[in-house]
Amino acid sequence: MTQTEENLIDPAAACQMLSIDQHSLLRGINDGIVPAYRIGDAVRFRPSELRHPALSGLAEYYRKIDKEFAA
Repeated sequence: MTQTEENLIDPAAACQMLSIDQHSLLRGINDGIVPAYRIGDAVRFRPSELRHPALSGLAEYYRKIDKEFAA
């Protein structure tokens, strides 16, 4: 399947794939870590891009940042 044929998923499914909450997903998008596509008013994601190994530790990454910021 090519990227143009791949079904895009919504934020809830992306959160489930990455095991993160929506707040962390939005932070990842804003930080340029999580690739997202805007289609009209909707934000969508390619599952193949979310399977990238660099995204597997996203929840831990933000927990560490939050802990350091609070200290």
